[in-house]
Amino acid sequence: MASPTSSSSDSFNKINGAAQDFKNRAQQGAESALDRFSSEAGERLGAIASQLSDSTSQYVEEGRKFVKENPERGIAIAAGVGAVVGTLLTLALRRK
Repeated sequence: MASPTSSSSDSFNKINGAAQDFKNRAQQGAESALDRFSSEAGERLGAIASQLSDSTSQYVEEGRKFVKENPERGIAIAAGVGAVVGTLLTLALRRK
Protein backbone atom coordinates (compact mmCIF):
# COMPACT_ATOMS: atom_id res chain seq x y z
CA MET A 1 0.00 0.00 0.00
CA ALA A 2 1.34 3.41 -0.97
CA SER A 3 1.92 5.89 1.78
CA PRO A 4 0.10 9.26 1.72
CA THR A 5 3.43 11.00 1.28
CA SER A 6 4.29 8.89 -1.74
CA SER A 7 0.87 9.53 -3.26
CA SER A 8 1.23 13.29 -2.72
CA SER A 9 4.70 13.21 -4.22
CA ASP A 10 3.43 11.33 -7.28
CA SER A 11 0.59 13.81 -7.72
CA PHE A 12 2.99 16.71 -7.39
CA ASN A 13 5.35 15.17 -9.96
CA LYS A 14 2.44 14.65 -12.41
CA ILE A 15 1.22 18.21 -11.96
CA ASN A 16 4.75 19.55 -12.27
CA GLY A 17 5.33 17.51 -15.44
CA ALA A 18 2.06 18.74 -16.95
CA ALA A 19 2.97 22.32 -16.10
CA GLN A 20 6.39 21.91 -17.71
CA ASP A 21 4.79 20.44 -20.85
CA PHE A 22 2.34 23.35 -21.00
CA LYS A 23 5.15 25.86 -20.54
CA ASN A 24 7.25 24.23 -23.28
CA ARG A 25 4.34 24.16 -25.74
CA ALA A 26 3.46 27.78 -24.99
CA GLN A 27 7.08 28.81 -25.46
CA GLN A 28 7.33 26.95 -28.77
CA GLY A 29 4.09 28.55 -29.95
CA ALA A 30 5.34 32.00 -28.98
CA GLU A 31 8.67 31.44 -30.72
CA SER A 32 6.90 30.23 -33.84
CA ALA A 33 4.61 33.27 -33.84
CA LEU A 34 7.58 35.58 -33.32
CA ASP A 35 9.44 33.93 -36.21
CA ARG A 36 6.44 34.39 -38.50
CA PHE A 37 5.98 38.00 -37.39
CA SER A 38 9.64 38.90 -37.91
CA SER A 39 9.68 37.19 -41.30
CA GLU A 40 6.57 39.08 -42.44
CA ALA A 41 7.95 42.35 -41.08
CA GLY A 42 11.23 41.79 -42.94
CA GLU A 43 9.39 41.12 -46.18
CA ARG A 44 7.26 44.24 -45.77
CA LEU A 45 10.27 46.41 -44.96
CA GLY A 46 12.07 44.99 -47.99
CA ALA A 47 9.14 45.89 -50.23
CA ILE A 48 8.96 49.41 -48.78
CA ALA A 49 12.71 49.88 -49.25
CA SER A 50 12.42 48.72 -52.85
CA GLN A 51 9.58 51.15 -53.54
CA LEU A 52 11.52 53.97 -51.91
CA SER A 53 14.58 53.17 -53.98
CA ASP A 54 12.51 53.17 -57.18
CA SER A 55 10.87 56.50 -56.28
CA THR A 56 14.22 58.06 -55.41
CA SER A 57 15.73 56.89 -58.69
CA GLN A 58 12.84 58.46 -60.60
CA TYR A 59 13.27 61.79 -58.78
CA VAL A 60 17.01 61.79 -59.45
CA GLU A 61 16.45 61.14 -63.14
CA GLU A 62 13.83 63.91 -63.34
CA GLY A 63 16.21 66.29 -61.54
CA ARG A 64 19.05 65.49 -63.92
CA LYS A 65 16.77 65.98 -66.90
CA PHE A 66 15.60 69.34 -65.51
CA VAL A 67 19.18 70.53 -64.95
CA LYS A 68 20.22 69.48 -68.47
CA GLU A 69 17.28 71.37 -69.96
CA ASN A 70 17.63 74.40 -67.62
CA PRO A 71 21.24 74.72 -66.46
CA GLU A 72 20.84 78.31 -65.20
CA ARG A 73 17.87 77.39 -63.02
CA GLY A 74 19.72 74.32 -61.78
CA ILE A 75 22.66 76.46 -60.66
CA ALA A 76 20.35 79.00 -59.02
CA ILE A 77 18.44 76.29 -57.17
CA ALA A 78 21.67 74.62 -56.01
CA ALA A 79 23.02 77.96 -54.78
CA GLY A 80 19.77 78.71 -52.93
CA VAL A 81 19.69 75.29 -51.29
CA GLY A 82 23.36 75.62 -50.35
CA ALA A 83 22.75 79.02 -48.78
CA VAL A 84 19.78 77.76 -46.77
CA VAL A 85 21.64 74.65 -45.56
CA GLY A 86 24.71 76.73 -44.71
CA THR A 87 22.62 79.21 -42.74
CA LEU A 88 20.84 76.44 -40.84
CA LEU A 89 24.12 74.74 -39.99
CA THR A 90 25.65 78.02 -38.84
CA LEU A 91 22.67 78.74 -36.59
CA ALA A 92 22.67 75.20 -35.20
CA LEU A 93 26.38 75.30 -34.42
CA ARG A 94 26.17 78.71 -32.74
CA ARG A 95 23.53 77.46 -30.30
CA LYS A 96 25.86 74.82 -28.92
